[in-house]
Amino acid sequence: MGFGSSKQQSQNQSQQTSESHNQAYPFLQTAFGGQTGYAAKGSNAIADLLGLNGASSQNDGFNRFKDSSGYNFIQNQGIDAINSNNASKGMLGSGSALKAITGYSSNLAKSFLNDYMGQLTGLADQGNKAGSILAGAGGASSGQGTSSGTSSGKSTNFSFG
Repeated sequence: MGFGSSKQQSQNQSQQTSESHNQAYPFLQTAFGGQTGYAAKGSNAIADLLGLNGASSQNDGFNRFKDSSGYNFIQNQGIDAINSNNASKGMLGSGSALKAITGYSSNLAKSFLNDYMGQLTGLADQGNKAGSILAGAGGASSGQGTSSGTSSGKSTNFSFG
């Protein structure tokens, strides 16, 4: 074989080495690419609940919380139990019955809201981690994906990314 085929073989080996550093990226993009949007979704839902996006967004966020967490069902079950208990004592519309319902609902909301906020934070973190994995793999592909073939003394760079 002549000099030309040796140079081509060196360039091909160099290119194959470059590509091997990038082989995981398509898999990672497929596996984690859809999760990167969770960072914004989780963060936006938290901002809605905290009222950072305005009053109407806060109301919408609170309604999404109540609908998605089972809060409405459990609240209704608890209020029914309080009402049944007070009705059996003849105190259905009393101040103590209303106070019991208010206290129950308030404590339930705190408990469920803390759990829900934790779930949203976890969702946002999942999106951030997926983005970090992809950025790291993309950065590794770009940084490690440049190779030099030097068999002829001439440097040939390949970049994949």
